[in-house]
Amino acid sequence: MRSYLLVFLLAAAGCGADSAGGASSPDDTGGGGGNVSFGGSQDIGAFRAALDRGELPPANTLDANGFFNEHFNQTPGGCANTLCLTPGLSVGRDWLTGRHQATLQIAVNTNVDPSTYQRLPLNLVVVVDHSGSMSADGRLEKVKVGLHTLVDNLKPEDRLALISFDDVVTTDAPFTAELDRPLLHAAINRLVPRGATNLYGGLEAGFKQLGEYPKNERQNRVIFLSDGLATAGNTSRPAIMEMAKGWIAKGIGLTSIGVGRDFDIELMRGLAENGAGNYYFLEDGAASSEVFTEELDFFMSPLALDIKIEAIAGKGWTFDEVVGSRLFTSQPTKGSMSIPAVFLASRASQNPTEGRRGGGSMIFVHLEPTGDATSKVASLTISYRPPGSTERISESVTLDYAADPLETPADPYLSGAEMAERYAMYNIFLGLRQATKSYDVNCAAQALIATRANAVAWNNRHEDPDTAADLELMDQYLENLRDHGATAETPATLSSCPQAEDPYYPEGGYGYGDDTAEPVMMCSSSKGTAGWLVMLGAVLLTIRRRRR
Repeated sequence: MRSYLLVFLLAAAGCGADSAGGASSPDDTGGGGGNVSFGGSQDIGAFRAALDRGELPPANTLDANGFFNEHFNQTPGGCANTLCLTPGLSVGRDWLTGRHQATLQIAVNTNVDPSTYQRLPLNLVVVVDHSGSMSADGRLEKVKVGLHTLVDNLKPEDRLALISFDDVVTTDAPFTAELDRPLLHAAINRLVPRGATNLYGGLEAGFKQLGEYPKNERQNRVIFLSDGLATAGNTSRPAIMEMAKGWIAKGIGLTSIGVGRDFDIELMRGLAENGAGNYYFLEDGAASSEVFTEELDFFMSPLALDIKIEAIAGKGWTFDEVVGSRLFTSQPTKGSMSIPAVFLASRASQNPTEGRRGGGSMIFVHLEPTGDATSKVASLTISYRPPGSTERISESVTLDYAADPLETPADPYLSGAEMAERYAMYNIFLGLRQATKSYDVNCAAQALIATRANAVAWNNRHEDPDTAADLELMDQYLENLRDHGATAETPATLSSCPQAEDPYYPEGGYGYGDDTAEPVMMCSSSKGTAGWLVMLGAVLLTIRRRRR
């Protein structure tokens, strides 16, 4: 039987050492603050939208960083610096197989209070796709609702320019000496769907509006909105990425927002991850207003720049799967990530009026202990540069666990009360991911049934609004699976499903890797036609996994 340890690089936890966690830190005093976002995906809106349409969501719509950002995690407190690093630990069983699961948590949070946070003045360029496809489902109207909210919430010292594109790029409202809200509202109202989609040209024009040498006393950012694939101009995804990286290197941030159901998820998410910014999906007008308010208030000015997190495994421990960011690279005994910028997360509580986004980023590194494992599990270091400074600030911690990591306690061990939701959240993600990657609708249903049963039992003991919302999401997913032919009512035969006995993906947590097949797209398949495709996909999966 394989046993595992998981390292949580959680940007949503505290920075004071927990008495049960066995960690040493150079500074565990100070007061409070908020959670931190690493940028990238801020929601799983595309996943939710597919479920709302009665479909089975593709695996690439369930982004780990987006899922974790939809959960608020209470910080332990005690952080005295802009960024603080602190570990935690849980030991229990995973909710899919019931096997032993040990989890080490690395937390990054801040002493900055979201309720008193003051951002820098903005030089903001909004680039809007108004191609013909934006007429479907009222997509452009959703975007316009958010843009009007954005304009209304700008401060007098902010500046905003508006650029739109179809196959032609148009500067609808350039920067003005003073913020002109009526001019901007009028420009937004004139947007109508037409033409093809020149993503490259529109995005490049947005960067050029900010110039070759953007002013450092302001936060310079492009917000890029699109609903589709590039169909005009330079349509190469690598070319679009390289063009954006060149401008980002000059100090311009980039936030990407997807709407509709056919946009290039990988491009929009990749642009944000590399652009010191965030990626969102707008499923409706309410989401549009929430996103633009959150983006304006919290994600324009970074807390810190050039962040580096490094982890070195202790003797007898090896790193395996990474979940939560594609920026983290891992080898068997060490792992690291470089983040262009981190931001203050907007949620300060689990109050539903704050919206579901803005909880904070989290990364999980899967570890496997060997027989000669020592109490020292890992040494970790975080370093960063304050905005406007060349000074680097660093902090190191050592993670220790004195007990046998292969021994499973009757009741899950949690090093702190804040670990209760994180233990649940991670296991729910594993269950949802297993369902999206299943070729067979019954295997997908059994994965959700097993996960849901454990989530219900856990939430009865550790009541949490976000876990309750996850249960509703799983119920909706199960209903769609049954509409597509699933008949499973129990997880009795889950062990016969591919990957069910080993629900971790060493290739990085986002897929099977380049040498394996992707799951069959079942979003719109009928009960009568899906079966043979599902069986073919399962055969391909089995063959390719045996080649390892």
